[in-house]
Amino acid sequence: MRSILALVLIAFSALSQAQNYDIVIANGRVIDTETQFDGIHYVGMNKGTIVEISPKKLSGKQVVDAKGLVVAPGFIDVHSHSPTLIDVAPCSAKS
Repeated sequence: MRSILALVLIAFSALSQAQNYDIVIANGRVIDTETQFDGIHYVGMNKGTIVEISPKKLSGKQVVDAKGLVVAPGFIDVHSHSPTLIDVAPCSAKS
């Protein structure tokens, strides 16, 4: 009887610790240049904020499979191929 109770408590504990996220990015190559982190992981997000990065499978309301893609949290690439140049400094008209 004690062994059955122990198994039930262990199972309940594991279920209560399981997190369900709003969005999970699965199987992506997660890269963080600041910490030199680089690996295939799952990214769990709630309310637009990264809550967990884990090598273990995470579950969520929406799961995006990023297999073969790079996931770079916080990294913004401003590279552009726009034919129009963006002038960041105000121009003064000369007459």
